Amino acid sequence: MITSYLNYIWHQSANLNNNILANYIEPVKKAKILDLGCDDGKLIVKRVANIEKAEIFGIDLREKSVNLSKKLGIKAVKGDIEKRLPFKPNFFDVVSANQIIEHLVDVDKFVKEIHRVLKPKGYLVLSTENLSSWHNIFALIFGWQAFSQSISQVKNIGNPLKLAKPKKPDKSGMHIKIFTPKGLDDLFTIYGFKIEKKFGAGYYPFPPLLTRFFSKIDRRHSAFIGLKARKKRKVIK
Repeated sequence: MITSYLNYIWHQSANLNNNILANYIEPVKKAKILDLGCDDGKLIVKRVANIEKAEIFGIDLREKSVNLSKKLGIKAVKGDIEKRLPFKPNFFDVVSANQIIEHLVDVDKFVKEIHRVLKPKGYLVLSTENLSSWHNIFALIFGWQAFSQSISQVKNIGNPLKLAKPKKPDKSGMHIKIFTPKGLDDLFTIYGFKIEKKFGAGYYPFPPLLTRFFSKIDRRHSAFIGLKARKKRKVIK
């Protein structure tokens, strides 16, 4: 019963997170969009639905994900987003990165590459899990690993209440860098972005109606955090 409820509020929070990201996409006639970690492509297609002629590019580590994205008309390529992105500078109007940055080691290079491939005045929409969410704070108080953090590639250790159970060794699924709201904001600010909007989504363990209210007024302790950040004209040294 408890497990079912926790799964329910997680999915509700994830849906709220996705809806907010979609609302941050500006309605224009056409735009070039890059989705980092595109998976099967379904979410990014929904996210940019208010762009009349959306030319969507994607990149993912997994061949299966790339092939599924291509079936939706996405110009997807297999690649490692921790390395130099295989795209020209000043190429994209929008970059999307949903639940990706927490899987990376070199987040500095990741942000620099986003800045490089965005056009002047282009923008990024991004979300990730929140280290300072109440459920992570609860775990740390008990001396457990945060719910949002991974240690072993083989199995979940350090938190007996964590729901997700890896079925096989999976480095790509590990959460390595978990951000607080201030840490996330500062990272993009120092690399030449102007943050225009910030949000929280989900507020465990409350049900959907309350979670929408609490996460709106208290981003610091929401389950997910995110932002919309616009590229400045200045060049990153």
